[in-house]
Amino acid sequence: MNKRDKIFPKAVAGFSFVIYLVFAFFLCRYNILPIKYRALLLGVLLIVYIIYGILSYKKKIRGIGNIIFLIVLLIMSLGEIVFMSYANSSIKTINEITTANDGLKTEMSYIVRKDSPYKSLEDIKDESLSIVETEDSQTIDEVLRKYKEEFGIDLATNKYVDYLSLGKSLLRGKEEVMLLNEGFRSLIEESEENFSQDTRKIGSVLVENKKKEKKEEKEKVAENDSFNVYISGIDTYGSLSNVSRSDVNLVVSVNPTKGKVLITTIPRDSYVNIPNKGMDKLTHAGLFGVDSSIQTIESLLNINIDYYGKVNFTTLTELIDVLGGIDVENPRAFSAGGYNFVEGTNHLNGTQALVFARDRYHQAEGDFDRGKNHTRIITAIINKMLKPEMLLNFGNISQVALRSVNTDMPYEKMIELVNKQIDSGKKWDIESGALAGSGTMDLKSALMPEAQLYMMVPSEESVKEVEGKIKENNK
Repeated sequence: MNKRDKIFPKAVAGFSFVIYLVFAFFLCRYNILPIKYRALLLGVLLIVYIIYGILSYKKKIRGIGNIIFLIVLLIMSLGEIVFMSYANSSIKTINEITTANDGLKTEMSYIVRKDSPYKSLEDIKDESLSIVETEDSQTIDEVLRKYKEEFGIDLATNKYVDYLSLGKSLLRGKEEVMLLNEGFRSLIEESEENFSQDTRKIGSVLVENKKKEKKEEKEKVAENDSFNVYISGIDTYGSLSNVSRSDVNLVVSVNPTKGKVLITTIPRDSYVNIPNKGMDKLTHAGLFGVDSSIQTIESLLNINIDYYGKVNFTTLTELIDVLGGIDVENPRAFSAGGYNFVEGTNHLNGTQALVFARDRYHQAEGDFDRGKNHTRIITAIINKMLKPEMLLNFGNISQVALRSVNTDMPYEKMIELVNKQIDSGKKWDIESGALAGSGTMDLKSALMPEAQLYMMVPSEESVKEVEGKIKENNK
């Protein structure tokens, strides 16, 4: 055997062992797999290298046997490289999901009547811009600054107390141009149904929300400790990065030791105290960011929210399709959107699941039952994702989740839960509950004082019951 023939096998084996060391570091660095499975996998691979090293040292492996061993080592290395590439891509996506909410944006639109002569932003240089005085002053200042930067004009402004009164003034010809926070458009339409039909947008500005103060770092949830996650759902085609109302409000309480999950629905119309704003619908808290909704719910239920997840229920349909559909338990048959939902188990694709989740007109208790259907969808997704085969599709799932979800739950907590599920294979006990109360049209909205809106006043008994169930679940 010439010198080159002696060096080549050693080079291949050396290269393969370096890849193994990198692979071992990668698994440990990102805590991939429970420790016992990780040790078993790395141990088996190491034994292969040890056997080859001993046989090579004693010169007991040559010719075809040596070639076969080298091919095995190369296949092992290729598998390790492919796995690291796949896992690294998924980890990167998870990190993007957990940081996506850092740059929340507010869409501010210039609105005129449909028959207005104004066609562009330049046309309104000599017109007064009507604004809402309770809107964040930094947002207004940024919009005016950008206008001056582009057209060299300081726009004059008229101030209104709320968006509804401003919207009415625009429609009735008292004002010509209004600046609208798009998150409030649906609030105006609750009283002025044809607002969007009778108006036009001649321009808009995305204003990034500047953090007024550094947020305190959340206390880390220890391994095996129970925790609460606030799920804020927007039921529109809007971007998750845009500030908007929270149409779906769930508290998911997780007890990893007992394998229990409690999903609590809080109706969007619940009449609650929004910090620094006053009494209003819970859904309106989302207009000031997810932290405002969290503080509102923490105060209402006397609980701590450890993490949040913001979900776009419209794009969540893509996730359901990637999962291969979900099995949803329906307590009462109904038809909606061209689909028939039978009593019992329904296997739904993404489009069907969205229709199921959004329907309220065919539900006995309207929006209250719709909230329960949201819970059934979330429960079905959880059950599907707990299946071992979903790990093989994790890359595709995480890519779709990037468009549908963002959260502040760190990667470390997610992988901890995944590892525990792999290790135990337990079947989780998922229960649900809902905050209840009575409806009224006689209460004042802090954000829309001139509007007559439907409110659901939570009963004291229901608040205490929900609080007790969450705390009992987390014991």
